[in-house]
Amino acid sequence: MPTKPFKPPKFFGIFLLITFFCAIATVNCPAAGPDFTAIKAERQKIRDEMQKKMKDKVKGEVQDKMSGMPQAALDAQSKEKVTMPPLDEAIALAQQAADEEAASLIDYDFHKKGKVIIVPDDHKSIQAAIDAAAAGDVIMVKAGVYYEQLIMKNGIKLVSDSSDNGDELVDVPGAKLKLPRRALRTIIDGSNAKPSKHGMIDFDPGITRKTIIDGFTVQNLPPQDHHVPGHAHGLNVRGASPVIMNCLINNMGSTGIGSHVVYNDQESQITTRDFRHANIKHFASAVIYHNIVHDSLGLGIGCNHFSSPSILGNEVFNNSDAALGEEPSPGIGSKHGSFATMIGNIVHGNPGGGILAQKGVKQGKHAVDRPTHPTVMKNVIYDNGEKRPAITGRHAGSTEMPLVIIGNFVYTTGTTAIGISDKAVGIIENNLINNGKDPAIAVNASTALKLNHNKVGGKKETPGIIIVNGGVVEEMIGNSVDIGKDTPRFLVDKDSVVKVKGH
Repeated sequence: MPTKPFKPPKFFGIFLLITFFCAIATVNCPAAGPDFTAIKAERQKIRDEMQKKMKDKVKGEVQDKMSGMPQAALDAQSKEKVTMPPLDEAIALAQQAADEEAASLIDYDFHKKGKVIIVPDDHKSIQAAIDAAAAGDVIMVKAGVYYEQLIMKNGIKLVSDSSDNGDELVDVPGAKLKLPRRALRTIIDGSNAKPSKHGMIDFDPGITRKTIIDGFTVQNLPPQDHHVPGHAHGLNVRGASPVIMNCLINNMGSTGIGSHVVYNDQESQITTRDFRHANIKHFASAVIYHNIVHDSLGLGIGCNHFSSPSILGNEVFNNSDAALGEEPSPGIGSKHGSFATMIGNIVHGNPGGGILAQKGVKQGKHAVDRPTHPTVMKNVIYDNGEKRPAITGRHAGSTEMPLVIIGNFVYTTGTTAIGISDKAVGIIENNLINNGKDPAIAVNASTALKLNHNKVGGKKETPGIIIVNGGVVEEMIGNSVDIGKDTPRFLVDKDSVVKVKGH
C-alpha cells in the first residue's frame, strides 16, 4: 500500500520560526531559565538552619535533663515564647487593677453632709481648722505653702482646693503617674521644723477610713535615722487606718509613709514590751492610693508590726537611706508580721531593691508571733539597683499565711527578679519577667507552695528558675522560660526537691 506523503500541520512553519529565534536568543542572551546555583545555595542555607535548630533543640533537651528537674516536672512546664508588654501598657494594667481594688475601700459619701471649713478664710492654719472640725466635716485648703506639722483626728476630710482646673491631671517631674494640679500647688512643708517624734502628718490612734487626706504636696521632714526607735515618718500611720490619696510625698528625712499598730504597752521600754498579736490595741489598715513617693531618707513606704495597709497604684522611686551608712532600704518594705496588700504600684530607681518582705529582728520580752506575709500583685518593678531582687521574701510567710507574689511585671533588674530565701514560704504565679541579670526566680532554702505559669524571657547567661540549698517546690506547672539554648531553663541542686503530683 503506497505511503501517504507527510503533510506538516497548519502552524508547523510558524513553530519552526519561533524555535529558530529562540535558539538565537539562547546563544546571544543570558539564560532565561532558573538559576540552579542560587537554588542550590538557598537549599543549603535551609539545611544549615534546620540542622542548627535541631542541634539547639537537642542541646536544650540535654541541658534540661542535666538540670536536676525530674522528667515529670519538665514535662509539666511550657515552651511558649515570652513577649513582655511595653512598659506603658504594663503600667496601665497595673493602674486599672489598683483602681478596681480601691473603689470599694474609699467612702466618697460620708463627708457630703458635713460642714466645709476653708483655710485660710475660716482659719489661718490647717491645724486650727482640724481642731475646730467634727467628724464628717471637710477642710478645704487653698493653694499655698503651709509650714506646719499636722495631727489628724477621726472622720475629717482634708482636701486641697480644686478651683481653677485643680482636678486636671498634670505631669510630675521624674514620675510616670500624673497627679491633680491642686496637689502640686498646695504644700505642707517641714523646712522650719526640728527633728522629733512627729512626722509631717500624724494620725490619732484609732482613726478609721472615714479620715481622708486628698491632694497635697508633703515635703521636707527634717533628716533622722529611721533605724532608731522613736523616729518619725513623713506620714506617721501608727495605730490608724486613714485614706491617703493623690499626694506628692517627697524629700522626707525618713521613710515617706510608715505604718504599724499600737500595742497596749506602747509606752513601755522596748526590752519589756509584748509584741504579740494579742497585745494590739489599735490596728493599722490604711488605704494608700495613687500617691507619688520619692527621695525619702528611708523607704518610700514602710509596713511594720502587724500593719495591713492597702498600698494601691502608687509610684515609689529614688528612695534611699544609703547616706546613713547601711545597706539601702527598698522602695516598699514590710516586716514584723505586717501583711499589706500591694496592688498596681510602680516601683523603680530605688537602690535597695523594689519590694521586700522580711522577718525583722527580735524585739521585746515577747516577739512578734506571726509571719510577715504581704500580697504583692500586678505591680510594675524595674531598675532598682543590684542590692536586692525586684521582689524579695526573706524568712517571710508560712504554710498557713504564705507570702503571695502574683501577676507582677518585672523589667530590667540588676539581680534576681523574684527571690524567696531563708525559710520563706510563698506562692509565685503568673509573673512576667524580662532582662534579669541573675536567675529570674530563685527558691533558696525556702518553700514555694505554688510556682506556676510564670514567664521568663530575655535572659542568656543563667538558668531562668533555680531551686537551691534545700529549696522545696510543692507544685510547679506551666512555667515558660525563653532564654535561648546556652543554659538550662531550670536548675535544681542535689539538696532541693521539686514535687510532682501523683509521683
